[in-house]
Amino acid sequence: MLLERDRDLTRNFREETATDLLMMGLTPLQPHGVRVDFPDEIVTGADMDWIYAAPHEVGGGSYLRLMIQAKRCKRAKLKDGSTYWYYDHLDHGTPKGSQAQTLVNYAASKPDGMDTLPLYMFYHPQSALEQVAGQLPGVEGINIRLARDIVGTVIGGCKRNEKKVSHWRAGFLTLSDLLCWPIVNEPAPPPPPGEPATEFLLPGTFAPITYLAMAFHPELVAERINLVRGEIARTADPDFAVRPSKGVPDHIRRGIAGEMTEKDRAALERPRVILSTPLTSEDPQFQQARAAVRRRRGGSAGN
Repeated sequence: MLLERDRDLTRNFREETATDLLMMGLTPLQPHGVRVDFPDEIVTGADMDWIYAAPHEVGGGSYLRLMIQAKRCKRAKLKDGSTYWYYDHLDHGTPKGSQAQTLVNYAASKPDGMDTLPLYMFYHPQSALEQVAGQLPGVEGINIRLARDIVGTVIGGCKRNEKKVSHWRAGFLTLSDLLCWPIVNEPAPPPPPGEPATEFLLPGTFAPITYLAMAFHPELVAERINLVRGEIARTADPDFAVRPSKGVPDHIRRGIAGEMTEKDRAALERPRVILSTPLTSEDPQFQQARAAVRRRRGGSAGN
């Protein structure tokens, strides 16, 4: 909605603006395991780190770190008056596409000693949105793609058709895939088959159910990403799957506890969100939560 306000201006609001608004919206969720931290100086543009953590998981805890590069779409108008939406700076860098390659290479280097999954987060104004259409997921205010699915296309530069929103839509994840989860009431048994309900996590709006704390378990988030990722991408990359890592680093544990040191703060290079759960995969509700995740998407993007 807010991105729509620059429609008739001579320039678009930048990705950094949308990222700040997103981080602002996540800040009130701190009582529910969401911790937002900003570096003293942001030197990496619109990049963010999202870290899902289960610090009490066996083996020193587990985590899933997402390193996110943000891009917003723009409207292009053809001579016949028709329009389409595209990501103008998708192949940003010198040479063209080097930003994506740098992101993938940097994530592979295990920055801060942590396994890292690079993603692209796409911002869309209201007039660019589209409903789910068959097997195609909806174009929402925020959609997400794995960087590994993009880098091969943009390296060296790409044509306008390869920058179109429609080109990447089939494999879109949505923000709700990372933040909105099916409701599972406790202590009731698993619900019968049917249309699952979803709920966005907002302060003061949900019942006291343990499942909400389970929502950010790294294993469940990884499974959600694997389920939703586009079929074309999975076919082209069959040996890859998102998996959580073992051993939550001490500086992440301090972040969860709200006990960051001056050294921790100085080491931050980009805005960071930590989404944590006190629960483990041995909790009685873990398998119920996993079933709810699978039921919501059914393993097919756009359902």
